[in-house]
Amino acid sequence: MKNFITILFLTAGLFLNAQYYSITFVNVPQENVAEFERLETTYWSKVAKHNIENGKQINWGLVNRVGGGTDTWNYAFINVYETAEQMTDGSVWDPKSILGIDPQDISTNHLYAGAGLTHWSVKSAINDPRNNGTASVWNFGRPANVAAFIDENQKLWGPAFEKNMGGRVSWGVGQKLNNIEDQYSTVMTWDSFKSVADAIKFMNGEFDQPQVRNSKMTEIMPDGFTARVIVTDVMWAVD
Repeated sequence: MKNFITILFLTAGLFLNAQYYSITFVNVPQENVAEFERLETTYWSKVAKHNIENGKQINWGLVNRVGGGTDTWNYAFINVYETAEQMTDGSVWDPKSILGIDPQDISTNHLYAGAGLTHWSVKSAINDPRNNGTASVWNFGRPANVAAFIDENQKLWGPAFEKNMGGRVSWGVGQKLNNIEDQYSTVMTWDSFKSVADAIKFMNGEFDQPQVRNSKMTEIMPDGFTARVIVTDVMWAVD
């Protein structure tokens, strides 16, 4: 397991004190899924929980992509942090000192066909404390103006969601810090729901959404989101 798009994303309350998060996307062949989940939830989640209890990160999560082909990522790790120093400190992932287990004995690297690590900052987040989510829609985009995208989400969409969550249990905005290339997204938002069924209903327009005035999003991101993916929780270290 690596420091890891996450979604986000991303359940209610996840980003309460967070400034940063990393997402690690992995492609796990079907024949390796059971062993991959066993090792991650049995051992690496305990390493993460130790780090959380000792103030080295805020949360760790493993999510499973809903749908998609066999040649793309189907799992993602999300690690949430207060500082950039925490996010870049790989020394904390030490099962030998924490669990008394050699890292090679519980490694999952050999179980996936590919992986990619991205780093993000949290720009805004809202949650409904009355509800917990188990599924999220991750919306990735590449706006013409990143600053304007974030500013509008903070000033227009965030306040609108505070009044009416539109079926969500949490919502947030993140800006990618690393890796930034022409073909990749530079921002993401997440919409979390009680269930995968609710996430699908949201994608089908079955929840009334809040309206905002003076939105310039069609100018800021004229092509809309470049990818929208539903993920469902496998496990969170703090839940």
